[in-house]
Amino acid sequence: MIKKADTSVFHTKTFQKIPWYDVKGQFLYMWRRVLCLDDSPHGIALGLALGIFVGFLPLMGIQMAVVLVVALPFRKANRVSAVAGVWISNPITVIPLYAFIYWAGTFFYRKGSVLSYSIFKERITDVLELDGFIDKTAAFLSIGADIFIPMCVGGAFVGMIMGFLVYFATKKLVLYYRKTGKANC
Repeated sequence: MIKKADTSVFHTKTFQKIPWYDVKGQFLYMWRRVLCLDDSPHGIALGLALGIFVGFLPLMGIQMAVVLVVALPFRKANRVSAVAGVWISNPITVIPLYAFIYWAGTFFYRKGSVLSYSIFKERITDVLELDGFIDKTAAFLSIGADIFIPMCVGGAFVGMIMGFLVYFATKKLVLYYRKTGKANC
């Protein structure tokens, strides 16, 4: 009689070998790298805060380029920590993050333009019933604007708050780790 192998052990060992599977370990590794940057605590904290701000904007795919442009006027901002900060929005966090910034943006946007699920479903159905590519495209883009604008407003609002919090927390942590020598650079 042939026994079946325990596949749970196989899967556990397989996933342990995949570097992206260890999210906590990857986060701690990146945090250690930020702490060890050869820059002032202010520069590292400012760069990370700018990255967090841009990371909350709905610009998935171009965020790293945008943060480098945004960091230009801030000469003391560390560009590496700025690029690391935009990874607050990544393929794992993008759906809950974008839902949250849309929700936050609806508090500052015209109430008549905020889409509920039933209105969104009705407008998509109307778009699909239209004839012609140009008409469908224009109608679909108008729905997108009603979603994208509140996301931008909410992302900017939440990003500013989080950027300020991250700046002060990062500056204190960099100073602490450098003072105590715990950064293991």
